[in-house]
Amino acid sequence: MVTGKQIKIVKRAERHDPQAVRAEKGRASAHDSGGMAQRDAVTVVTGWVRALRQKRVAEAARGFESLFDKAA
Repeated sequence: MVTGKQIKIVKRAERHDPQAVRAEKGRASAHDSGGMAQRDAVTVVTGWVRALRQKRVAEAARGFESLFDKAA
């Protein structure tokens, strides 16, 4: 099986006016706010996960240190 080869499909509109088609594609990608919303959601959730992990580490360290303080 041959991999890595790409075939470009040229649509009829591109044959007649390629600049207009590229401009339309540019406008469509500029209005793609769905991707931005997803990135923002991922950033927020990642922040929550990071905060929970830091909280667990801090609580574990406090508990570990308190064991040795009581023993001494």
